[in-house]
Amino acid sequence: MSGTDKKFLTFSQSGSQVMADTQKTVLGYRQLSSHRRMSLVFLFIWLILIAFGLTMMFSASYGVSFVQSSSAIRSQWKQTGALDPSSPVGVIVEADATKLAQKQAFYTIGSALLALTLAIIVPFRQLTRPSFKWIVYVVITFALLYTIVAGRSFNGAKRWLTIAGITFQASELAKVGAVFFLASYFSDRRKARLQEAGSVKTGRSKTRTSRIRRSSWMKQAFMEVAWPGFLMFVWVGLTVVQPHLSGAIILTSICLVVFFFAQMPLKIRLAGLVQLLIIVLVICIAAGALFEALTGRSAVSFISQRFAHASRRLDTFQNRDAVSEDDRMQIEQAEIALGSGGLTGKGLGKSVQKLNWLSEAHNDFILSVIGEELGFLGILAIILMFLAFLVAGLMIAKRAATPMARLIAAGYTFMVVWQAFLNMAVATSLIPATGISLPFFSYGGTANIFFSLAAGLVLCVSKSGTKQNRELAKILNSSRYNKELDRDDGELEDDGTVGYAV
Repeated sequence: MSGTDKKFLTFSQSGSQVMADTQKTVLGYRQLSSHRRMSLVFLFIWLILIAFGLTMMFSASYGVSFVQSSSAIRSQWKQTGALDPSSPVGVIVEADATKLAQKQAFYTIGSALLALTLAIIVPFRQLTRPSFKWIVYVVITFALLYTIVAGRSFNGAKRWLTIAGITFQASELAKVGAVFFLASYFSDRRKARLQEAGSVKTGRSKTRTSRIRRSSWMKQAFMEVAWPGFLMFVWVGLTVVQPHLSGAIILTSICLVVFFFAQMPLKIRLAGLVQLLIIVLVICIAAGALFEALTGRSAVSFISQRFAHASRRLDTFQNRDAVSEDDRMQIEQAEIALGSGGLTGKGLGKSVQKLNWLSEAHNDFILSVIGEELGFLGILAIILMFLAFLVAGLMIAKRAATPMARLIAAGYTFMVVWQAFLNMAVATSLIPATGISLPFFSYGGTANIFFSLAAGLVLCVSKSGTKQNRELAKILNSSRYNKELDRDDGELEDDGTVGYAV
């Protein structure tokens, strides 16, 4: 082998970080370290979901679009005097049946293009800066607080914010922010643990130095679990107050998944969980006592009144015959739509239930319309696509080169798929009815912006990380380089030790 073929990977060490200065080439191919291209499998699955979702959203919404647009036109004509009810000449109002679909397509396609641009242009390493996670936390906390104070109310819930003409739910932003914040936080904590362990290991006094520098495991448990858990509890609490119980449940489940994938000792996990439960219990008791002292009302009675809608939905789920016809109408119409579709459905656009029978047919219960028009095969296709989305995202997380990249990919993939299957469970009466949209299918432009942002960050992870071929490095490199790589093959690199595509 020639001298050109025997170039070795050299390292320059600064503190605890080891940077690759040159790349190893063997027979003209990069072998030791190579930038992976963007995951085309994940990209194609995502684009198929978007295309399928826009098609079905148009089919489910054209009746609602026609009614809403015609009502808006009539109201405008009455205000301007163009429509006189006493006039003997009739006026035909031409409405737009594609109004909602056009708005959905604009937001979805636009957000998908922006997410792809983010994945292609921005190196993932630029997102690992410690200051970013605190900026994200402060912005989202302020948005949740502002929603409670000055948000828009709909059906008794104050969940929406309007900024620059764009209306969105701050809780949807919190779902995306929770994954990013926790992934960055756990990555920084892991690097701190490694640095601490390294300083203790290399210290000259192996007994006294280790006692001084190594933090107690209770303090580590607080920093690793209790503190980030408390920060997320603040978001969950602000979401519950709106009230938005389903959003709080999804946000909590997303946080639990990121905690599960984070690397930390079991003893630290258990101790931190106990600390967090004690903190939450104390806060809840203190808040209840303060509320009763200020208002004279029992906190329990206030919560029961505040979440009376959730209690009615639970009663409907447990004993449908015991509730009123209005309370059970929506879920019964959804079941009728699913059942009438049969194996292959009535045909695209031929749903009957969406025509003023099934409320929210283009939103929370769009799966029922899909089942009526495309049948069991259409529902099965959606399930398989989301399962493929899950597998592709988890494979990206498995191949991720850094802890933060792995948590980002796994967290966002779970977020999308978990919400999709919760929506399916509601439509099929497996869980009580609640306001959960079907990602990339249900109407809601800003919600799909956040889902597209999540998919774009997963693609950014798939493109950016580098991982070394350890076996080939052991064969080609010297004993010094072998010592650098003499670690567990399943261990991820630190964020600062890996190169990223630009």
